[in-house]
Amino acid sequence: MKLLKTIVISCFSATVIMSGSVHAEGISSDSVMQTQMAQYNKQQLIDMVNRSDVQSKLVSLGVDSNDAIARINAMTDSEIAQLNDEINQAPAGGIVGAVLTVLAVIAILDLAGVTDVYPFIRPISN
Repeated sequence: MKLLKTIVISCFSATVIMSGSVHAEGISSDSVMQTQMAQYNKQQLIDMVNRSDVQSKLVSLGVDSNDAIARINAMTDSEIAQLNDEINQAPAGGIVGAVLTVLAVIAILDLAGVTDVYPFIRPISN
């Protein structure tokens, strides 16, 4: 009985020592919504770049669609939100939105130094 009591106390002590401190905090619905919106906006841009008409325009401008997708994945949530706002405010009309998206993505790629399509845009790294 004494051995059993010693083993139980030892196991309990080891559990307390190994567990460390735990801190739980509630997650606000606002932060969850912002995260979900950022993921949705990013996926919306990637889906747009994957469209055949946008890909053909990217190829004609010398931009690989994989580079454009990599740049979209590297963008911050605020950059993605801003780009999506600009796209949503653009006039409706299928190809017009696609062309504006391509031009915006290329401008961002130029800023990142991945492409050099617009001579008036200087890369941020320089």
